[in-house]
Amino acid sequence: MGYIIAHDMGTSGTASSLINLEGKDDKTEIIDSVIREYDVIYPQLNWAEQDPYVWWNTITQNTIDLVKRTNLNPDDVDAIIPATQMDGTIPTDKTGKPLMNCMIWMDSRAVEQAKRLMDLTTTGAMLKNIRKIYTFLKITGAGPGPKDILSKILWIKDERPKMYADTYKFLDCKDWILYKSTGKYVTSRDCASVSWILDINEGKMNWSQKICDLAKIDIEKLPEVGDSTDIVGGLTDEAAKEMNLKPGIPIINGCGDMSAALVGSGAVRENEVHLYVGSSAWLIAPVSKRLRKIAVMTGTVLGPDPDKKYMLVAHQESAGACLKWVRDQIGKDETYEDLDRFAETSSPGSHNLIFTPWMFGERCPILDTTLRGGIFNLSLDHTRADFVRAILEGVAYHVKWMLQGVEELLSRNKGKVREINIIGGGASSKIWCQIFADITEKVINSMENPFHAGSIGAALIAGVGLGKYKNFNALKDKIKIKTSYQPQRQNKKVYDKLFKAYLKIYKNMNKIYQELNTD
Repeated sequence: MGYIIAHDMGTSGTASSLINLEGKDDKTEIIDSVIREYDVIYPQLNWAEQDPYVWWNTITQNTIDLVKRTNLNPDDVDAIIPATQMDGTIPTDKTGKPLMNCMIWMDSRAVEQAKRLMDLTTTGAMLKNIRKIYTFLKITGAGPGPKDILSKILWIKDERPKMYADTYKFLDCKDWILYKSTGKYVTSRDCASVSWILDINEGKMNWSQKICDLAKIDIEKLPEVGDSTDIVGGLTDEAAKEMNLKPGIPIINGCGDMSAALVGSGAVRENEVHLYVGSSAWLIAPVSKRLRKIAVMTGTVLGPDPDKKYMLVAHQESAGACLKWVRDQIGKDETYEDLDRFAETSSPGSHNLIFTPWMFGERCPILDTTLRGGIFNLSLDHTRADFVRAILEGVAYHVKWMLQGVEELLSRNKGKVREINIIGGGASSKIWCQIFADITEKVINSMENPFHAGSIGAALIAGVGLGKYKNFNALKDKIKIKTSYQPQRQNKKVYDKLFKAYLKIYKNMNKIYQELNTD
């Protein structure tokens, strides 16, 4: 029997899973999974880093544990595939050694560099840079913000010129894991497309020399680009020894966490939507043509499916991270299940308490790195239960805000959103699923194994790469719906009122956040 080892490497930890693609009832089956957590490093205001060696040590130790716990015969492993957080920037030398910690997706230090590339702050700035903006839109589909790879590369060039000169390749998070596994410098098109250096037009799908010239970076410092389903190479002798596996096991290029989640959600066909709720959150739909609306920071990037090519993405910076902060900073050793039970004792609307989940800036439907979270309309009458429920509802209000842009764009593609498949840790919360259904007014399908959707999706992508499945449409029936949550019409009035207030909070507070959180 052949197995896939999938590494779902996120911001707060890595889940490494041993997966049988042809399990019970011909569904994908997780044999075992090992999870290890790690921390984000915050050296300065708006900086967010992680040590790549911590990722590698986590992956190798997880694999050793999997082999031991399952008595796995290495000959039964068909492939290994990584699916990781995206938008990381690691400058490496010719030996693949990182020259600094990875600037992860949360890092927003490159404000000035992003503004220099594509200033959208005022009408005057946009008019002044209209030709540059047009170039980005035509070639990459959008343009870089402070948290994106191109801006971070320029930050290194500006602030660490010797490091830039010494850099052999700039790698995203997954790319470095692939290098450690195979010795090859390769990225996947989905990850490359959110760098805003890749030409995403039909027939191109590779690094743009024009964008590199515009930004004044060296194109040879970027890795080779391939499909998510490509076999990059075999597991090296050194990596095999560290993982307690045999050399030569095929290593699949893999993808970013968004692409893996798309497949693992079961929403793999044209215009189908899934919601991921982990540290961050997003709404994604696979589409076969480019769609975008700059006004709501929503558009298409390349996905893992070479047939449909694109995925429409709306990304929320902080979701489960808000609940984790409550658990860790003001909790009393409660579990997430305890917090759910608290929330259940409050009523819909949390007695008019509103939480804004902008804990580390926001990306969609507005791009503003200075935004921060807040709790509004707090009174002495409110309880801890109201506070916890308001956290869940605040994240859902933001999802509804993003969904407005997603629905508008999908309507251009003859799509209509009636239901949404939910995955990620948030999908394991029954009350949160119901809140999402009530606030978005959509049927919310909680999928089986929602926490491991990334690993399952990555394994299915590996299956396509190995020729086990003809195409991505064939993956639709590999994932089961566990529970469907119907919108409760009796809660519509209170949630409509509070959602309107939520939007007004942003409109009235955003300038204050800019004053407080700008150097």
